[in-house]
Amino acid sequence: MRSRLLSHLIAPITLLASAFSPLSQAAVQSRIASAVDGGSRTPLPGTIMSRARRATDLGAAPADKKLESMSLRFSMTSAQQAGLSQLLADQLNPSSASYHQWLTPEQFGTRFGLSSADIAKVSTWLTSQGLTITRTARSSTFISFSGTVAQVQQAFGTSIHSLSLNGEPHISNVTDPVLPSAIAGVVTSIVGLNDFKAKPHSRARNVSPIDPSQPLYTQTLNGVTSHYISPADFYTIYDENPLLTASTPINGTGVTIAVMGNTDLTSGNVLPDANVAQFRSAAGLPTINLKLQSAIPAGGSDAGVSASDIDEAHLDIEWSSAAAPGATILYVYSSSNIFADSLTYSIDNKVAPIITISYGLCESGWGTAMLSSYNSLLAQANAQGQTVVSSSGDAGAADCDADGLATEGLNVDFPSSSPYVTSAGGTMFSGDVNTPATYWSSSNGTNGGSAQSYIPEQPWNETTSSAGLGFGNGTGGGAGGGGASAFFSKPAWQTGAGVPSDSSRDLPDIALNAAALHDGYLVCSSGDGQGETPCVNGFLSSNGDPNVFGGTSFVAPAFAGILALVEQKTNPTGATTGWLGNVGPTLYGFLNGPTYSSVFHDIISGNNSVPCTQGTPNCPNGGSIGFTAGNTYDQATGLGSFDVNALVTGWSGVKPVGTGVGSGIGTSVSTTALTTTASLCAVSAGTLALNVTVAGTASGPTPTGTIQFFVDNVAVVGGTATLSSGTASYSLVTSSLSSGGHNISAVYSGDGNYAGSKGTLLGPNINASFYPNGPIASVDIVSSSSSGKPDFSFAPATCGATTTVQPGATASGVIFTITPVNGFTGTVSLTATNNDGMAATPSFSVSPVAITTSSGVTTSFVVVASEPTTVANSIRPGLKPSGRRPSAKMPWYAAGSGATLAGLCLLMLPRRRRWVALLAAVISISALTAAGCGSSTSNTGGGGGTTPPAGTTNASKGIYTFTVTAVSGTLVHSAQISYNVP
Repeated sequence: MRSRLLSHLIAPITLLASAFSPLSQAAVQSRIASAVDGGSRTPLPGTIMSRARRATDLGAAPADKKLESMSLRFSMTSAQQAGLSQLLADQLNPSSASYHQWLTPEQFGTRFGLSSADIAKVSTWLTSQGLTITRTARSSTFISFSGTVAQVQQAFGTSIHSLSLNGEPHISNVTDPVLPSAIAGVVTSIVGLNDFKAKPHSRARNVSPIDPSQPLYTQTLNGVTSHYISPADFYTIYDENPLLTASTPINGTGVTIAVMGNTDLTSGNVLPDANVAQFRSAAGLPTINLKLQSAIPAGGSDAGVSASDIDEAHLDIEWSSAAAPGATILYVYSSSNIFADSLTYSIDNKVAPIITISYGLCESGWGTAMLSSYNSLLAQANAQGQTVVSSSGDAGAADCDADGLATEGLNVDFPSSSPYVTSAGGTMFSGDVNTPATYWSSSNGTNGGSAQSYIPEQPWNETTSSAGLGFGNGTGGGAGGGGASAFFSKPAWQTGAGVPSDSSRDLPDIALNAAALHDGYLVCSSGDGQGETPCVNGFLSSNGDPNVFGGTSFVAPAFAGILALVEQKTNPTGATTGWLGNVGPTLYGFLNGPTYSSVFHDIISGNNSVPCTQGTPNCPNGGSIGFTAGNTYDQATGLGSFDVNALVTGWSGVKPVGTGVGSGIGTSVSTTALTTTASLCAVSAGTLALNVTVAGTASGPTPTGTIQFFVDNVAVVGGTATLSSGTASYSLVTSSLSSGGHNISAVYSGDGNYAGSKGTLLGPNINASFYPNGPIASVDIVSSSSSGKPDFSFAPATCGATTTVQPGATASGVIFTITPVNGFTGTVSLTATNNDGMAATPSFSVSPVAITTSSGVTTSFVVVASEPTTVANSIRPGLKPSGRRPSAKMPWYAAGSGATLAGLCLLMLPRRRRWVALLAAVISISALTAAGCGSSTSNTGGGGGTTPPAGTTNASKGIYTFTVTAVSGTLVHSAQISYNVP
């Protein structure tokens, strides 16, 4: 009787307590009103990756080819997004009842996922199309499935084709899918309609075989001494030894680090940890606690060891475990898509408190739907207490470029640019160049270390003016990624001295050594998992070569290991509430607190600039583009590198920033569109009329608030306007701007209902036929009459059109007029850069052009859609060599980007923030760059394709751009010409 009475009392008490729990929330409401049928259909935009747009189309893909890593990613309602935004802020606020009350995947689904009834309806529809369900998210945020190309095309009304890019075969959807309208309303993206893979941010250094009897770290060969970084060196340089040698070692014991991989470690008779074991042995470290977890969907095929990914897998495992020798390393691997499988599995199953991923793409290479979906996934990780660390990239400030001189302008890497991720950038040691004996011993210690102290650093930059990002024979290399995001606005916690006032998420956050040529890292990755002998005799491969690598791929896993030390120190019991979650507020808490200078190495000289091609985005005059290191925060090295001992021991004493009242991420998403009625080619009027329209994506009131205008990502002084009925206008004074191309944008502040957003200028004459979301445009400023400076305008007959030319044919000439302004006279030289490696022979009818009177002079730019087979990046009279060619130089992550995605629906602004979903709304893909101008009216270039004569190669199907630049002294104007080869 007493027991029954007690149970009756306990039940209501439990319910009452749960009602006031920080984690409690009413069950999510169903959003699909009725059964799904095949009637009304709604397109799902932003699903075609930029690489697919520029690849050679080989026709329909085989109908029976199986696609395995597909998933429908679900969106959130406005109420869910607002709730998540507030929760993420509260979980990081020590004054909140929700502080560190991390969710389980199921709890996340209950609050922010799709209802079980809706999940059932979507599943039923998928199976009715012949597709096989392979995984349903624990968080109710996605459903994974597989099927053949024929089944997928039928279900989603899309076309999937075979493609060739850089000589590699691929498949991809070439049209956006359509979904039953009932489902389209709850779906953000369809993942897995292509097989393009992200690639790792590491650079291998070729080192000649060395004498196995000699030391492997400080190494002298033929009179030349080299220094390679071993774990012992890392411990000395960054002061980790006091933690590792303490009476109770702080070495990561009890903490698990999840390493994201895209390959098996073994395929045959080689032990999974054979290379790792050799690395640990050579470094004098104990046996690693390594666990493997396949993330391959049910019924999916395992591709085994991937030659292009195995080095990355080994270095990530070896260096995360080197930084935290006692931690458990969980290697989560897939075969085809590290984001769709490995990262998704790790977050949806909450496998570890710390996740490291060294793969990424420049922001504009993702496609808006994918970018939105994965950013939502990263938000879920933070809500569950998981810390995600990602490499910032190896192409300096030009992340869309991979080789040679930069042509794609300033860009940053995702997921490193996500505000839910800690961005790990790169440095290189500079203090040891002139006095190496001060910092390095001539011999190695017991565990292979030869470094004697901290070595002063500068931003990692091993590029050269001639080779740029080329990496071979020691003539060039990479640089640490950094800059301002084009998609995400600044989180509340990214504040403090040196942080730019650009309303954008800036990266990196921290940096460590990432050099390859100067003091690269030692790695053991000789075995291929298929019988080849793993590393022997220390870090040597079987043929005597040392494995030496560089890249920000090292920084992400190393920092993940250091965070494992932080967690062990601050959470000795291993409680889930002791997980760190998003560490941004604490990192910038150091910057805003009294211990910054004693914990961080403030890197104040050097840059991450990379050589660029004149006339391409952000590079009007040639030279290089990027960011310079300076006092406190900078976009080359972030907060700098750090003293590991001071960071770990001082962590708990830091006051996090940006987590108080009003620091929530936001409520409903807004979109900002910036337009002008003027032509953007050769603006010389002295002012430019700008129009802004801000719309809310949720039903509700019209957005209110203010607009701040930016030129080249710098706020215009006095450049603000107030919205009225969601619109605003502003007259930008151009007479004070320098001659040449400028990027103009508008940032919406947000209000009580909407998060802020960002838009980049779109002109009325911009042709978006091949860029469905619309291109961005740069304004080509010509000195106005009021300034009195001699200048000239340089513009095609029609600003923004695209020319169609058949393979092998000659396109109609694009007439450019060069018109003097303010009495300009002189010679104007013309060059053209083949941005996308089109097999083409360009020429000018007149070059250079002499301006001797007040009248304009014309020249015709002509492109023949073929070239001699032996010609590769040749220099023709008046022409610059191609910036990249499909077979060799076209960057894997930028192919098809044309320039940069913009429209730029940034999901965070101070005070009214929102991170999650619906990013795609009004985002633009750039077809136009420095001058924002295209060719004259469309033509067919001779009517039909031709069979190429012997020794000639015709242009492949695709969309290509040439940047045409006019130069006279210090005056530079440029325009971009687009060609469609059908």
